[in-house]
Amino acid sequence: MLRQGKLPNLAKLIEGGAFADDVTAVFPSVTAPAFASLLTGASPKITGITGIRVPRTPRNEFTILESASGFSPALQRAETIFTAAERAGRKVVSLHVPFGGEKSRLGVYLQGYSGTTGRDGVVHGRNARPQAATSWLNLPASEAPPLELTFTIGASLLLGLLIDDPADPQNGYDTLLVSGARDGREVRAILKPGAAGPGGDLLWSQPITVNTSAGQVATTYLRLFDLKSDSSDFFLYYTRPVRQTVSHPELLEGTNPTVRAFIGNGAWQLYRQGAFGRTIPNGGDGTAEARYLETVALVQHQLTETCRWALEQLPWDIFLAYTPYPDEAEHQWRGYLDPGLPGFRAELADRLRPLLERVYRSSDELLGFLMERRPENTVLALISDHGVEGTNKILYLNKILQQAGLLALDAQGRVDLAKTKVIYPAIDNGYLLINSTERKNGIVPVEERAELVGRVRDLLLAIRDEGRQVVTGVDDAQSDEAAPGIGGESGGDLYIDLLPGFRLDAKLNATEIIGSQEPHGVHGFNPIRASMRTIMVFNGPGIKAGERLRDARLVDFAPTLAQLLNIPAPIDAIGSVLQDALTEPP
Repeated sequence: MLRQGKLPNLAKLIEGGAFADDVTAVFPSVTAPAFASLLTGASPKITGITGIRVPRTPRNEFTILESASGFSPALQRAETIFTAAERAGRKVVSLHVPFGGEKSRLGVYLQGYSGTTGRDGVVHGRNARPQAATSWLNLPASEAPPLELTFTIGASLLLGLLIDDPADPQNGYDTLLVSGARDGREVRAILKPGAAGPGGDLLWSQPITVNTSAGQVATTYLRLFDLKSDSSDFFLYYTRPVRQTVSHPELLEGTNPTVRAFIGNGAWQLYRQGAFGRTIPNGGDGTAEARYLETVALVQHQLTETCRWALEQLPWDIFLAYTPYPDEAEHQWRGYLDPGLPGFRAELADRLRPLLERVYRSSDELLGFLMERRPENTVLALISDHGVEGTNKILYLNKILQQAGLLALDAQGRVDLAKTKVIYPAIDNGYLLINSTERKNGIVPVEERAELVGRVRDLLLAIRDEGRQVVTGVDDAQSDEAAPGIGGESGGDLYIDLLPGFRLDAKLNATEIIGSQEPHGVHGFNPIRASMRTIMVFNGPGIKAGERLRDARLVDFAPTLAQLLNIPAPIDAIGSVLQDALTEPP
């Protein structure tokens, strides 16, 4: 896309700065450990963030089956660049970046992802059948009998009212009113139907408030994608409820409602499940994709408006912003675009590729927005946390461990720790855990570990699929030859590398060792893979223009950025300053 001129803002940033497009990520190459490392300059072994979820510590108090969220700032053991900047007296603004501070004297941290309280959903005529509207007060004018429907978002029961708006020239039911009570004066949203596509951005509701199961207030957006004029069916989407999470809540008082109402992700789960209609890979006409892409556009719009507000209203020395794109969309479609996967269909790739490119362009537009508004003599740095590759095969590791007698289940199908020596845990981080005696309820003594590791390695390296070796590497975290940064108190014991096109699955009751799936994009693999490499760009004063950086690592980002900002590097950083990026050496 860069070569084709489809990402002009990224091209401009690269042309005027120093860049690397083969940055080595961390193992596992997934979001939580990658962000922990790029913000601290430290490896997962040091940060303690070894996956989306991580084994609980200390080991003697928790079993191999217990885990905690890898996005928890409380588990982050290394100093971030946020903290290093504040130590130097700098003001930090961080918008929805993982591991931002929740409380800070000098910084402002919006943490929308920690405020999510539920899932998004779809309401239609099959799960909320319209009925005659009775017992309503102050019914609005309608040229057809008003019809009522009920649905729940979070812990709030909402009432919908279908009417034929006299001011709307369309015949039949053409409007959905949403209220919290049977009173036309308490309407929270007035929705007009419209297919996804041009102009669809004007049909979203303003954020409305709902209650959570914990009694808190959250916000959601509504979009009516379809309404039959005879009321026989309709299609209403709502975003997942999110409560406000910010280090200084008073700063948001009086701001644009869009700034206060975080979304964070598009409707990828509903799209994948077919809830938006039949997808193109399953014979759809593109309606599902158009609906999904409209939810992506809403997320990008909300993030852009939050950036606009923060840049204009808040004092800052260091400004950090995050978008989940294009990663989220890569998960949906990358597998269909990989010609190396068996069953690749060129005609399908030709239909899906432009959709993924639209998502890339939306991120490029957000980048352009930030570039236009950066003050003079300001460094602008861009970093992506990992790559992605297409997969369509699954390796059920626990099945082969069960067959070898290394993993046992009880009569209820649960892991029997008294008989289990090793497991691929449900946290699915690309590593095995040994049920060693240093862990709670562990059974493998230290003197038996080496023999067990050898047995597991031989077992896994022997797996074949159509004559191909599926497991291509088993890395012992305690070995002198182990890859840097793996293992640690909250890390894994044996890290697995796979043949491209395969991913791991922690299913316990699998009926086969190797399975198939619909193609999709996956990451988490060994970071030395070309597909897991990522991009890093520095642009601004003190930075060489047009300089291509070699051998850059994710852990080099924070030390280099600290050098450019004239602040101390995070104290736990093991990364290096990328001196080739600088006009003057540090």
